[in-house]
Amino acid sequence: MKEIIGHHYDRLAGFLRVVALRLQVLFALDFLLRFATAFMLALLGCLFPIYLGDGFWYVSLFYSFGALAFLGFLLAAGTRRVFSRPPLSRLAKEMETKFPQLRDDVTNSLLLFPQLKEAAVPGRISSGLITAQIKKTAEKVSAIPPSEVIGFGRVGRNLRLLIPVLAAFCAVLALEPSFLSRSLALVTNPFSAIPARETVISLEPKGSVILRGSSLGIQAQATGAVPEKLSLVIRPEAGQETTVPMNSQGEGRFSYQVTNPQVSFRYQAFNGRSASPAYTLRVVDPPEVKGVRLTLIPPEYARMPRETKEGGHIEALKGTVVNLEGQLTKEVISAEMILNQEATLSLETRGDLFRGNWLVLSPGEYFFKVKDEFGFENPDPVRYAIRILPDKPPEAEIVQPAQDLEISGEEEIPLLYTATDDFGITAVKLLYRKGEKEYAVSLKSPPGERFLSPQGFKWEMSSLALTPGEKVTYRLGVWDNDAVSGPKAGYSRSFSLSVRDEKARAAREGEEAHRISEALLSLLADHLEEVKDRQALTRAMEDTLKRLDQNLERMKDRADRPDFEALRKNLSSLKERMLFEGRETITQEMERLALLAEEIAKQARMSELEAMAKELRNRQKRLMDFLKELKGPLTQEALDEALKELKKLAELLHSIMEAMTRLAPQLPDEFLNSPELSGLDFQDLFSDLEQLRKKLMEGDLAGAMEAAQRLLQSLSEMMAAMGRAGAQAARSQMDRMQGEMSRQTGELDKLLSEQREILRETERIDRELREKMLEEAQKRLKDAQPLLREQLERFKQSIPPEAQEGVQEGEKLLRQGRTRRLEDQVKEWLKEFENNPEAGQFLEEMKKMLKGLRPDSQEVMGQEQKGKFPSLSSRQEALKERTRALKEKLDMMAQLFPGMDTEVLKNLEGAADSMGEASGKLKGEDAPGAIPPEQEVLRRLNRSQQAMRQMSQQMAMRGQINRWGRPWGYDPRPGWYYGPWAPMPTLPQPEVKRPLERGYTGIDREEFETPGKDAYQVPKTFREKIMEALKDNAPSPYRREVEQYFRGLSE
Repeated sequence: MKEIIGHHYDRLAGFLRVVALRLQVLFALDFLLRFATAFMLALLGCLFPIYLGDGFWYVSLFYSFGALAFLGFLLAAGTRRVFSRPPLSRLAKEMETKFPQLRDDVTNSLLLFPQLKEAAVPGRISSGLITAQIKKTAEKVSAIPPSEVIGFGRVGRNLRLLIPVLAAFCAVLALEPSFLSRSLALVTNPFSAIPARETVISLEPKGSVILRGSSLGIQAQATGAVPEKLSLVIRPEAGQETTVPMNSQGEGRFSYQVTNPQVSFRYQAFNGRSASPAYTLRVVDPPEVKGVRLTLIPPEYARMPRETKEGGHIEALKGTVVNLEGQLTKEVISAEMILNQEATLSLETRGDLFRGNWLVLSPGEYFFKVKDEFGFENPDPVRYAIRILPDKPPEAEIVQPAQDLEISGEEEIPLLYTATDDFGITAVKLLYRKGEKEYAVSLKSPPGERFLSPQGFKWEMSSLALTPGEKVTYRLGVWDNDAVSGPKAGYSRSFSLSVRDEKARAAREGEEAHRISEALLSLLADHLEEVKDRQALTRAMEDTLKRLDQNLERMKDRADRPDFEALRKNLSSLKERMLFEGRETITQEMERLALLAEEIAKQARMSELEAMAKELRNRQKRLMDFLKELKGPLTQEALDEALKELKKLAELLHSIMEAMTRLAPQLPDEFLNSPELSGLDFQDLFSDLEQLRKKLMEGDLAGAMEAAQRLLQSLSEMMAAMGRAGAQAARSQMDRMQGEMSRQTGELDKLLSEQREILRETERIDRELREKMLEEAQKRLKDAQPLLREQLERFKQSIPPEAQEGVQEGEKLLRQGRTRRLEDQVKEWLKEFENNPEAGQFLEEMKKMLKGLRPDSQEVMGQEQKGKFPSLSSRQEALKERTRALKEKLDMMAQLFPGMDTEVLKNLEGAADSMGEASGKLKGEDAPGAIPPEQEVLRRLNRSQQAMRQMSQQMAMRGQINRWGRPWGYDPRPGWYYGPWAPMPTLPQPEVKRPLERGYTGIDREEFETPGKDAYQVPKTFREKIMEALKDNAPSPYRREVEQYFRGLSE
């Protein structure tokens, strides 16, 4: 029973104890919130006495004591309530008050249970009723949640007060960070507000960041009781604390210089119990550039690869883009590059890396300037050099002709040039200066090439219209592909072209040729009259030869040089044959040489006249170019220059008229009698000149141009007529000789072919005879070997033992069948053993036996071979007669063609003699003896053939050139055609004076013979030009036609 009652009582008491615990927790929370609010209010209230200052220190003192008393009261009251547990009876009454349905059950149950335990006499108190009462009360109380008895709702009231106070406290603390320490000092130490006689120490700087190794001055200011000494304590991050005295500066100021700090440290000044706040000095390293990597991107025109290199020094072309990447020793907030102490380039930073790029345009230097978070910069930046690699100007060279030249003004000068540049060539030009102006001609230059292999250019001098005495300076200009600074130009060495006076030169050569002709005629007269002997004539010929050598040395490679060479060669040949040739032959040779010299003199006179005409053509072209270039009103200077050219034209016309009159006896008759010259009227030309002069004097440029056009037409007609006349005169002799020379050359080719057949047949017979002789010799040797061995053995026995060793060599030769060598050995033994009769007898017998081993050609010759010799002899004899006939015909031609080479005649004469010798050998059936003279015949005929082909080719070339006419000028009248060297007129011209002949080109018709094969041989120079042209591509205007042509061939 008691256990049941105790169980129910424990339930009731346990519930009350839980309520009591909740009540204590509520008291604790309420105390904490209230105390926190009061403490923050006390701190906030410190603002008033703090801002009053030291003058109202008593306010701070009273406030400090009041705040401490108030906070102490709250702390004591709160502690008592929290730690004192309320009795269960009190809790029961409060529950009965809060829950009326309980009435007094809880209190009664608490009072009845002790009485029940203490009851001494059972029965007085009904235990059942008490048990029921306690059980009922316990059940009612257990049904009530403890949170309804003691709730935490009233804590919210304190929170509603704490939150605004906390917000105000945080705001004040954010605005005044030192507020908390000062307020706490005032609240916790009331006597701190009382002014006292103490030392207050302040330091400057109050903490800092400096560079490692730099110096820092620490200044201390002492107020209040100023001490005489002050010490500074230094506490490194790693190491022992050190104390150093500070230097007094007076009036409470002290200082200390920190030199070369390596680590961070804290420092504080003190004197006795007085000390300054402790501050931290942070030692850091300055930012430095650890490494730089450059990527150099050359300009596009250089066609160079990118280059990546370590290090900051730059060697690059101007215009190179530099991408740089660098690494630093620490993170920085900014980095920039200083270029040449002037330009600043900001760099991109990321951590301890930086990057950037710029364009290299000039040499100099650069360095990097970086700044870390503390504002420190790199103190001594490395300076990197910028070196601009030179883009050298291009180099040009004129390889050929690399010298100053003297020209006639009509040549085609082949220029050979080359050019180089370190990166590429864009243009090559030929620059020449004529007078005061410089002109340019664009040359072939593959774009972008660094090296231009030797290129050729044919420079037509006739297009420059040069006059005698004029000088042209030329050089080669080359431009590179520099796209940054602009193309640079390079020039070759300058050369000059001096125009010689062809008219004066031709006059001198004509006089010299005339003197040589007169000298030859004097020699001929002396020979005919037998005034001098042949040795004296020979000496006179030597003087003439020396004069010819001097002329040849001056002429060099001119076109008329072959005539002088032929004259010299023939005269030299005649001089050598002077002592043993017949009188008639010498007379014919000297007459022919005199005619050749006279012909050369006439050609020189024609060259003089031609030089005048060409100068006239150049003068008229210069005048036309000058008039075309005139713009605006005619100035006095321009008028003077034009009149000067007109005066020179008039003087040239007078010179041509005088030359034709003065040189008439020395000019070819065909030229003077040409119908082309019959219609020339020089007075019309002078009238046109006078009209042009008047128009210029009047300043009428349009009229002057019209008059100049008429003058040009008249001059062109005159020069074309003179050119045709000169061509007819020059080709007359060539036309007569060319066909005959071609026929005789063909006859010589036949003779040479026939002689080769005879030699081939003779060599065949000789080869057959040699084979038969060899077979017969081998047969005889086989039969005679036993006897020869026997004779050798006898010979061996007949000589001393010490000489018998040499006989073994003879036995070896006999075994090998070398009979000729054995026969020579026998002859040597005969000389060696001439004092030994017995040995000599054996050797003589052996010599006869060896000689009999070689058969004669007559012994082995059959009837077939013998039957061939008569026909070969007859053919050789007939060939000899044909050769002599050819020689006689060429002798007659030499009278008509003085330039014929006399060596041809000598070789033909020698060939005929050798043919006679070969014919005799063949008649005697001596094939081996006939071969040497036959070979000599072939050598002489070959030399004659080469000489005649060369003469035929020269005659053919001259005939073609003379047939088409010399390029003195062109006739502007339509329908007239003067060959490929004379250009056709570009504009239609009115028909004047001469009527148009029938035919498309107006060329005269005449009877002709079909030319031989040599007439169609293309000149060597022309073939070379064609081969050079084939190496180049087709010209751009005709490329489409060429492609269509080859496409048609393939389809």
